Amino acid sequence: MHDTEILNLLQRDLREPFIDTMLDALRGGYAAAYDQIAMPPGGFVVQRPSMEWDSVDLQTVRDSRRDNGMRALVRSCTDQGAPYQVKTLPCNGQKIVVGQLGQLLVLAEPIDNLRARPERAAYKADLAASHFALRQLEMDLGDGWHQRIDARNTMLVVIQHGMRVGGFNRRDTSLAMMRLAVPDASFGSWLFQANVMNGELGSILGWTQVEKAGEARPKQEDRVVVSLKRGLGKRDIEL
Repeated sequence: MHDTEILNLLQRDLREPFIDTMLDALRGGYAAAYDQIAMPPGGFVVQRPSMEWDSVDLQTVRDSRRDNGMRALVRSCTDQGAPYQVKTLPCNGQKIVVGQLGQLLVLAEPIDNLRARPERAAYKADLAASHFALRQLEMDLGDGWHQRIDARNTMLVVIQHGMRVGGFNRRDTSLAMMRLAVPDASFGSWLFQANVMNGELGSILGWTQVEKAGEARPKQEDRVVVSLKRGLGKRDIEL
């Protein structure tokens, strides 16, 4: 697959509102995961017995990232009217969510840093192998896809998200990174990567502020003045 093919598909099928919704949902999910531990229902701040609990609670927040990503993907697909599937892998009982935007299959997964290499798994390799395949993939996902997701002639994209490496506090447990990546057919390396939170993805795909400013600009009222041309009769008027 060439860079131009990847870029053309992303520009055609990936929409800015989809990414914006995922970004908002991920931010909310990360914040809620921290609040559930630091400020449980009732509005009272929990008195921590010692700093030793920080590492335990921090790991709990980190473990919630995968579920946060799946919920954000479901919300984005629902808001945009895109099909998605929630499946349980028979090999380990892990749940996954796969969305579809035109010819794009979308996964969400947590990362620890933006330099992370692909974390390979059998089901990811199966989805990545569908890159422009002419046949329907037969993936062993337990109960089938019920024809809601069509993996033929598709390209897999991964929405990666994560938090800072730090302590148990609101800043370090908030969403700090979000990137869109396209793996190769073996899910062994990245063919395309773009940061979402610093505007790199929007710049590459042409989601510029110029269009938004143009939409927000007030419409100019038509002010038509009828005047006579010089040297012409009264019937010849110019608008």
